[in-house]
Amino acid sequence: MFEVKPKILPHYIPFTEVLAILEKAKSHSYRDYILILTLTRTGMRVSDVVKFRKKDIIDGNIIIRQGKGGKDRVIPLEPELGNILGLFMDQMAPSKRVFAITQRQVRNIVYNHAGKEVHPHTLRHSFAVHCLKSGMNLRSLQRMLGHNSITTTQIYLDLTAQDVKEDFKKVNWGKVSER
Repeated sequence: MFEVKPKILPHYIPFTEVLAILEKAKSHSYRDYILILTLTRTGMRVSDVVKFRKKDIIDGNIIIRQGKGGKDRVIPLEPELGNILGLFMDQMAPSKRVFAITQRQVRNIVYNHAGKEVHPHTLRHSFAVHCLKSGMNLRSLQRMLGHNSITTTQIYLDLTAQDVKEDFKKVNWGKVSER
């Protein structure tokens, strides 16, 4: 029997698991919920979310200043997250960090609600996969994630064997006798 050795994809979790993590966080701590929601709906790196300030939201976008590699980038702010962040930051000074936590604390919050096998970067990978499965353009995703090369972003296009099997089931073959 012929067996195809699958490429190693970045570890990601299905959208349904992301929703379960968000529900658990919401019942525990509103700040934790907003932090995890921000990670899952923006694809921000831990270092970005730690530096994230109220003044970084401009015209419905999150501006990442001096991100990885010293690059600036723009992430469109999904309206629901924008409203939630707006309420959360209402009394906050513009230069104040939104979450005022360390990278280690971000990791601990994610581990607490999702388990040790889910790292904050796993949420970034899950964001990328969800965006592509929803039909987002690869070049747009590349810019949002801050990747220098489109090749780096393309790894999210490689589907798992299970994804291929599920997509194949969607094909309508009709009946052979009808043709």
